[in-house]
Amino acid sequence: MLLPGGGARSAYQAGVIRYVAEAFPEAYFPIQTGVSAGAINAAHLGNHTGTFEEAAQHVVDAWTGRELDDIIEVESSLGLLWDMLWDARAVPPEEPTSADVRSTHGLLDTTPLSETLRDHLDEPDGTLSGVPPNLADGRLRALAVMTTDYATGQTATWVQGDDFDAWERPDRIGRHTQLTVNHVMASTALPLVFPAVRIGNSWYGDGGIRLSAPLAPAVHLGADKILAISTHYSRSRAESEEIMLKGYPPTAQIVGVLMNAIFQDALPQDAHTLRRINALLDELPPGKRHGMQPLELLQIRPSVDLDALAHDYRDQVPSPIQTLTSGLGTRERESPDWLSVLLFHPGYIEQLLEIGYGDAQDKHDQLEAFLADTAAGEADPPGLRRCDGTVPSAEAASDQKEAAMENAVASSAPGSS
Repeated sequence: MLLPGGGARSAYQAGVIRYVAEAFPEAYFPIQTGVSAGAINAAHLGNHTGTFEEAAQHVVDAWTGRELDDIIEVESSLGLLWDMLWDARAVPPEEPTSADVRSTHGLLDTTPLSETLRDHLDEPDGTLSGVPPNLADGRLRALAVMTTDYATGQTATWVQGDDFDAWERPDRIGRHTQLTVNHVMASTALPLVFPAVRIGNSWYGDGGIRLSAPLAPAVHLGADKILAISTHYSRSRAESEEIMLKGYPPTAQIVGVLMNAIFQDALPQDAHTLRRINALLDELPPGKRHGMQPLELLQIRPSVDLDALAHDYRDQVPSPIQTLTSGLGTRERESPDWLSVLLFHPGYIEQLLEIGYGDAQDKHDQLEAFLADTAAGEADPPGLRRCDGTVPSAEAASDQKEAAMENAVASSAPGSS
């Protein structure tokens, strides 16, 4: 299961998960990967030691009734901005900790989010103590959280699991670790808005920055089926051509474009590349596939624009946030997509839970076909398999798939057939 980011919009994923668990209680997702706020959902799923239905309800409970105060310490945005600008000129301590910077780096103090996660995960010391027993009894093979290393710009995927090889590519790496709330906090740390989190000797931020291959970690970990639950609405051609801006673009529009450029939804392109790989494999006889089989992908996306829904709640957020949003020109836009990231409002979240549940229900038949052979407790759980039935190492399998991906991308370049 792949859970990309989306800020408050990630409550949509909880609604989808709730329906999947209710309709298919024996469904088995041994590999779970999360990015940004999606990492919160992945952590709740992977850390829960109960049944799939109980774990899904745990995810829903994590979102139900959440207020902005559960996520950030709401202060004067102007004062925080001044602190940031002043601090940028100061010489930082040689060995600052995440606690040292939480209220002085970034526009918003995320101390409440850290406390909320520790409380709801029932992990006062910040460890995810439910992951080891889930790994031991085979209900989980790997839990992965994606972050961005601010020192190198690489996507760093932190994985807790036994049966995989660490990987290293020019723009992304995978590392063994014992996951903690700190890893989840790092994955959700929006650049500039939320403070970075220190892990080891480096500082990490939101895993969605420059994330060009969201499917890659699951492939590295040996998945042969991926359920991806996106929070991005796919606009129709008519909607894309509709003029949503009247007059000169306000700051909110420009900020939104910049944020979308940083956090581009790479899943559609990654899925397109995967389809090309699958098509290439289908054209090859089994003996010439170099041990590879097609990877099945099922995507679930919002049926309505979750960003546009945020417009209805713009007057119900705390006054400092209202000041910030009105100053950036939100009222001049019809789709404040960036505002929806911070819209932790009970009414909005409840809407997202219902929409997610309904969208999953509408895909019942596709889910049923997708989950047909993924019942929990199988002696041989789903994974990447060779045509002869043997199982290659995750690293070897991912190398083979990446080679095929490079060929597929090359063949889609301009001038190629």
